[in-house]
Amino acid sequence: MNNEYASGLNLFEEGERPPMTDVHAALASLRSRAERRQYLVTQGTENRSPEEVKRMMQELQVHQIELEMQYEELLLAQTEVQNARAQYVDLYDFAPVGYFTLTATGLIQQLNLCASKLLGTVRQRLMGRRFALFVAPNSRLEFGQFLARVLSTSRTLSCDIMLQREDGTPFHALLEGLRMEESPENVAANPQCRLAVIDTTARHETTAALAASEARFRRLFNDSHDAVLLLQGHTYIDCNTAALRLVGASHRDEIVGRNAWTHTPEVQPDGRRTVEIFRKSVEEAMHTGSKRCECLMHKVTGEEIWIEAVLTPIEDGHGKPPLVHIIWRDVTAERAAVEQLRESEARLSLALDASETGIFTWDLTHNQVVWDERAQAIFGLVHSPQPVPVEVLRERFHPADAARVWEATEVAIATKSPLALDYRVVWPDGSVHYVSTAGRAIANERGKLRGFAGVMRDVTAIYTAEEELHYKSLVMAGVLDNLPVVLARLQPDGTIIERTGAELANPGLSKEATLGRNVLDLFPRYREQIKVILEGGHNDFLATVEGDEQNLHVHIYGFFDQQQQQALLLVFDVTEIEEKKSQLLAEKEFTESLLQNSVDGIVAIDRTGIVTAWNRQATRYFGQEASDVLGQPLFDVLPRLDCDEAKEVVGRVLAGEQVLLAGQPFEHRAGHYDAYHVPLRQQGEITGILIIFRDVTERDRLAEEATQLRLRQQQDVLSAILTTQETERKRIAEALHNGLGQVLYATKLSLEGRGGTPSSPRASLKLLHEAIQTTRTISFELTPGILEDFGLRTALLELSKRITPTGLPVHLHLVNLEERLRPTVEIAVYRIVQELLNNIMKHAQATEVVVHVVREKQRLEVSVEDNGCGFDPNALTTLPLAGMGLSGVRNRVALLGGVLSIDSRLGQGTIVSFSLDE
Repeated sequence: MNNEYASGLNLFEEGERPPMTDVHAALASLRSRAERRQYLVTQGTENRSPEEVKRMMQELQVHQIELEMQYEELLLAQTEVQNARAQYVDLYDFAPVGYFTLTATGLIQQLNLCASKLLGTVRQRLMGRRFALFVAPNSRLEFGQFLARVLSTSRTLSCDIMLQREDGTPFHALLEGLRMEESPENVAANPQCRLAVIDTTARHETTAALAASEARFRRLFNDSHDAVLLLQGHTYIDCNTAALRLVGASHRDEIVGRNAWTHTPEVQPDGRRTVEIFRKSVEEAMHTGSKRCECLMHKVTGEEIWIEAVLTPIEDGHGKPPLVHIIWRDVTAERAAVEQLRESEARLSLALDASETGIFTWDLTHNQVVWDERAQAIFGLVHSPQPVPVEVLRERFHPADAARVWEATEVAIATKSPLALDYRVVWPDGSVHYVSTAGRAIANERGKLRGFAGVMRDVTAIYTAEEELHYKSLVMAGVLDNLPVVLARLQPDGTIIERTGAELANPGLSKEATLGRNVLDLFPRYREQIKVILEGGHNDFLATVEGDEQNLHVHIYGFFDQQQQQALLLVFDVTEIEEKKSQLLAEKEFTESLLQNSVDGIVAIDRTGIVTAWNRQATRYFGQEASDVLGQPLFDVLPRLDCDEAKEVVGRVLAGEQVLLAGQPFEHRAGHYDAYHVPLRQQGEITGILIIFRDVTERDRLAEEATQLRLRQQQDVLSAILTTQETERKRIAEALHNGLGQVLYATKLSLEGRGGTPSSPRASLKLLHEAIQTTRTISFELTPGILEDFGLRTALLELSKRITPTGLPVHLHLVNLEERLRPTVEIAVYRIVQELLNNIMKHAQATEVVVHVVREKQRLEVSVEDNGCGFDPNALTTLPLAGMGLSGVRNRVALLGGVLSIDSRLGQGTIVSFSLDE
């Protein structure tokens, strides 16, 4: 009998079974085990001892619990399968592609929402109908053949045909079909296929539009009056009639199929090889998007012509040489006119230099004067290529002549008559100079005035000579008394015989120190210039005399009077002017140094868009040297900026607004830059734009790395949360199994009694009371209702009361917790304190715990301190509680924006603290 019982028990001693993923297999296993248990249950117990019966009952109860757990697993698996099926249904119904299930005869058995929308009706009206009804009549035969091919193969087939909606609206569609794989008998009896339908109408329309665009391009290409050619590699592949006319060719074969330099000389007039010019131009066109160049070519007849070519790449070869669009323009006549103009200007320049004449043009529209270097020097100004307001000239007019000059000029402009006028100007150093001006008004083709042009000469010497002849005493006295100038008369050998005028700021050049001395000894460094004067000529030069405190700069003008056989020297003290020039030069060099050594690209343009500044960083950013871009329009230098958006930005900046364009991509290299546009002001008026380009590639890269780091941190936190939740579930399961389960089992045994004799009801009630208390304790640990109803303070007090009876006194120090905190903060703090107390009870061997929760200045300070055994914080990861205890606490604190602090020493206890925003 005992052997039979033991064999029955062996039916259940199978150990832990692996979880079954097949529902039918799991049910069969349960049924088999139940039948074996039925065998044991149906056996009589008359011949068995009470111990054997008790043991068998215990085994049956344990296996019953296992069966219930496996049944719950089956229910969970069934729920997961149902959820997966629901997700599949959602994906099928809301897919952006139309899906159909068709029979062998083409009947629609199943379809999704997108399919019904494609056919223009609801699903109920489509079920059971033939799909061929929605195929255009002229495509139904093709569809039938396609369906037959799909049902006869296991591969996915596709077909592009014309469909029609229920209202007759046609549309292009791409069909992809696949036969459904089922059991062989079902396939033979009722074969089916899956059909995916994609609306390709837009693609067909785009293809048609592209073909029309190509046709228009071909017509423009052939009918253009400009010579247009297509180049691929080094060979022309096409040209129009205008190109044939330009080179005097009669057949396309004379150009098409030949090298680009066929009709050009080997070397251009400037000495450069034509092949190198061509290759360089193509490379620059590929980099910049367009390239304009000029070269000498030969017609078929041998006649030389100059051609201006504009190269524009229009297609990337994708492994082949790129396709380049070229426009030729005959500029032979223009170059001849330019050459004639250049020669004329050269002759004019020689004449102006010989006569010491300056040129000026007054733009009446903008009220600005453009004048050359000599004209500016006549007014005593340092040369500047920039136009200046006409007020700059008016300020230089002598006060006694200003009204007369202005009135005469206005009359000449109004009457369009020539102007010839002499007047005086005052230089910045205060010296007065006589100027002779001649000019006349300029009108356009319609007779509208647009400016005033003329020439001017410094006639100061003439007026000085006249004044010396007529009013020598009076004029020279006035000049010498009021200007920093010295007049000296010299003998032919250079001896100073007379000296009048102001004293110079140098003791060695005083009147007493110079009379009777030779001028060659006073200015030994300038002997050659002075000899020119003494030998009968005249000279004008600057001289520097070194002094103890500062150097003296003088402007010496001298000539030889043949009648008197004497030399006259006018010595002007220009120390201040020269110092200002030196200062301006130093400031200019300093500014240029800042510009060139700036880490940012700096570009300046005037109001017309002409580039006036371009530093080395700008060259690095855009690949063009300053010498190539200065004086050029910005939109010609950077054609990709020639758009409405860029012009709008320029208009806003010229209106006084500062504009930032962030994250602009570089054209010639990887990366991005920020462009700062700042208006440049001169005398309160905006005269141009300063553009600062700052490379922000590294900044963007660091920002991207920071974003990736935050994402990784969030992923780590999420993983820790999931791990903590799973561990918490295991702990709850363990508490239910080891706590409540054992108490209930003991209650059952107590009710059954031993030896068939019922036990005392009081003992059973005591066990039931213990089970109820255990249930309440677990429920309180899981969802403390007192926390939600009364807040953190009351919940912590209740938690302390529950733990203190276990033999671990808990002292609470709670401050300013009368008002409720945010629910998330209350729950987190409660769980953290609860977890820390559980860890202390399990691992710390402590006899006392102090919990501090203080609310102060919008912050919540929390600490839990025990006097237990402590541990080494550096070895925290090797402790058993690292996965469940402190790791979960650390994650909770991190999610609320806090940082957990652990201070522990072996044998001296542990302090765990953190702070949060309330």
